[in-house]
Amino acid sequence: MKKSFTLLELVFVIVVIGILAGVALPRLFTGVDDAVKAKVKTEVSTINAAIASKYTKNILSNNNSCPKLEGNPDKPNYFFEGVLSQPIPKNDNMLKWDGNGTDYNVTYQGKIIYFNYIQDQDDKGCIFECNTTKSTSKDFNCSIFK
Repeated sequence: MKKSFTLLELVFVIVVIGILAGVALPRLFTGVDDAVKAKVKTEVSTINAAIASKYTKNILSNNNSCPKLEGNPDKPNYFFEGVLSQPIPKNDNMLKWDGNGTDYNVTYQGKIIYFNYIQDQDDKGCIFECNTTKSTSKDFNCSIFK
């Protein structure tokens, strides 16, 4: 007599695996979205810290102008090379950055967050901030920075 699984046992195992997959996969994709939001928050915080550092260096050299965010023609596929030692890639397969020196946006799965680089607004210094009026999504917008 051969020892093997019955058809009923195999069907039962397949059903259990299907139920587990149905519960686990949505949580996995939620985790990916949370990771992308955390990455954007980290990148924006890094940009703000680099702007503040460069602006402080400018002030100490008797130059109170805001630093230029772009300016290295040797790195055409990157943004913020004017303030970051490791610039952010324009496209990294998850996030796509776009901008022109004062207005920027980051796109994830068709959802866009807009940013403005405001220079010397009422002597407040250099501000890289999220533009709350242009959001295109309920879950990927300026609220992730709060």
